[in-house]
Amino acid sequence: MTQTIDCTDLVHKKIKELPPLPLVIQKLTEVMENPSSSADHVKEILSSDQALAGKVLKLVNSSFYGLSGEVSTISRAVVILGFSAVRNLATGLGVVKLMGKPSTDQIVKDFWRHSVSTGAAAYVLAQHTDYADPEEAFIAGLLHDLGGLILILAVPKEYQEVMDLGPDNMIENEQKLLGITHARVGQKVLKHWKLPKNLCDAVRYHHTPKIFNGKEDPLVSIVALADTLSCAHGMLYERSLTNEDFPKLIQVTGLDVSEVGDILKEMDDRVCATRNLLKLGDEIMIQQTTSGQETPRSVVLLCTSPTQATWGQQILNHYGHNLIPMKKFFSSPDEHEEVDLVLVDPESVSAEQLAKMKPVLEKFSGKIAVLGEDPEDVVRDVLGHAVRSIPLAFSRCDLENQDSG
Repeated sequence: MTQTIDCTDLVHKKIKELPPLPLVIQKLTEVMENPSSSADHVKEILSSDQALAGKVLKLVNSSFYGLSGEVSTISRAVVILGFSAVRNLATGLGVVKLMGKPSTDQIVKDFWRHSVSTGAAAYVLAQHTDYADPEEAFIAGLLHDLGGLILILAVPKEYQEVMDLGPDNMIENEQKLLGITHARVGQKVLKHWKLPKNLCDAVRYHHTPKIFNGKEDPLVSIVALADTLSCAHGMLYERSLTNEDFPKLIQVTGLDVSEVGDILKEMDDRVCATRNLLKLGDEIMIQQTTSGQETPRSVVLLCTSPTQATWGQQILNHYGHNLIPMKKFFSSPDEHEEVDLVLVDPESVSAEQLAKMKPVLEKFSGKIAVLGEDPEDVVRDVLGHAVRSIPLAFSRCDLENQDSG
């Protein structure tokens, strides 16, 4: 595409053509907006839709929650989870039922794989950061890219061109080529259905640093970080954080990066339970989000930033790679000919330190990569040649590309 095509009219037309949410979801939304609502209201409304109630119970009884005894009634589910959690789950599942039609298109399959993974990540993150309503985070994560699905349906050819440009700068590419972004479209869809403002805001602002790096809306921050964790967990769908925003978001959410490995493991069960739930009936079929077993690699991480070093270690361990400690690497470099990758963080390793490391690093010249950015070309100047880079919030795909680059 050589020029911008404003697709907003087609998108707005598609939104207006969307069927209304089921009446039970509309009633639940009213309950969610009414502070005087009670668990009995939720139970009464859900009891009028046995199919949706059945799906809520199916999810409650899945490994998603790991409860010891079977929950057979909505009343019991409300007692165990709370009425806010049950109404959020019902609302999210109702939306997915409406939009999750079977498709053979890979772009649609990738969309749902990423959405389910992000929902799982948001739920687990909410638990690890003490967010009050993990189910709300789950639904916000599940629906965060819903605008992308509308773009796929409204302007499939044009949106495929956006996707063909790759995961980097997706928001900018959408605005440039389509005249509107999936975040803005998603907000419009949720507003069209009159869903709660906090869900609308999470969908609208999960790519907006001014919002997700602030403390005013923790749900937006959780979804933004879950977006990145989803890509670390499985496939790289979109690059959601810059190297500058990533550490800020870690701080804002209050995430203990030493728990990242546990979060990724917990996501496995959440993804599996959600995927199996969405397979019921004629709804969408979703493949496992985690990629296949990859060949373990030996990696050296030259980084003294506690946050970044711990994050990198957790992610690499999750992928099954062998981490060689810095001290061991430099004390006996001749014993590490099997090293596959040396990641250098120029933000925490100074030019003077790199100069001292140079005699050892030169032995692994073709296996060195910058972790994050090196705007002053410190690593290049010390080593005397250009060095490739991978993002701070790297994914499996980034490491695989690094190997083949």
